[in-house]
Amino acid sequence: MKIGEFHDPNRKIVGRSMWHFDVLESTNETAKELLETDLEEGLVLWADRQSAGKGRQGRAWASPPGGLYASVILRPKEPQAWVLGLLAGMPVVKALRHFGVFAGLKYPNDAVYQGRKIAGILSEGVYRRETYHVIIGIGVNTNVDLDRLPPDLQATATTMKREVNLFVANDEFLDYLLSQLDDLYSRYRNTKIEFLIKEYRGQCTTIGKKVSATTSKGTVTGRAYDIAPNGALIIMDEDNAKHEFVEGQLKILP
Repeated sequence: MKIGEFHDPNRKIVGRSMWHFDVLESTNETAKELLETDLEEGLVLWADRQSAGKGRQGRAWASPPGGLYASVILRPKEPQAWVLGLLAGMPVVKALRHFGVFAGLKYPNDAVYQGRKIAGILSEGVYRRETYHVIIGIGVNTNVDLDRLPPDLQATATTMKREVNLFVANDEFLDYLLSQLDDLYSRYRNTKIEFLIKEYRGQCTTIGKKVSATTSKGTVTGRAYDIAPNGALIIMDEDNAKHEFVEGQLKILP
């Protein structure tokens, strides 16, 4: 059920309109369904909880009450859902830092604090009537008790409620996050992508660490060396050969 609708004419694109729901199965799936109607670019769908939230590679995303779950509908000129999802991690990190959690980005777009995941992003490219859309789903463990997350995640996840003494309202956090995402999308439309990738690299805590990357072609173990201009993670193996990793399973090794 929609419980609120908000408009902010001061935003450039992202967040000019926002619909607030008490519960959705998935903000991303609802956004896909709405693409059949005539919506303005930058519409934000925000839910207090999700009954069937999902993350990357089809994994479930725990969405208990208290967390922040939102999706943004964009129409970029180039079909770059993956790159946009990569860059969208930066506004999330900026918002977390603004409210007291000095998070970084685990490649490609998980926000982590002291090795524990606190937020994640799922970007999906969708064609509707020959128009290309990108839906960016963002989930942040804001006002959630750690024991409300599934037991198998409690050792590797954290929440703002656990890490910050002061209460941060979800609407306040989302407002700041959308201002940062609006700014990023404006720069994405008007700046060379290489500049934004360089900025992303500065927030990526995976660089320099030993990693294991598994794709359909096999597994590569080595050191995360750099971010390529196309956003791929460059891994240098023990023979100093470089490999580009984009999609698959990435593990940080001790």
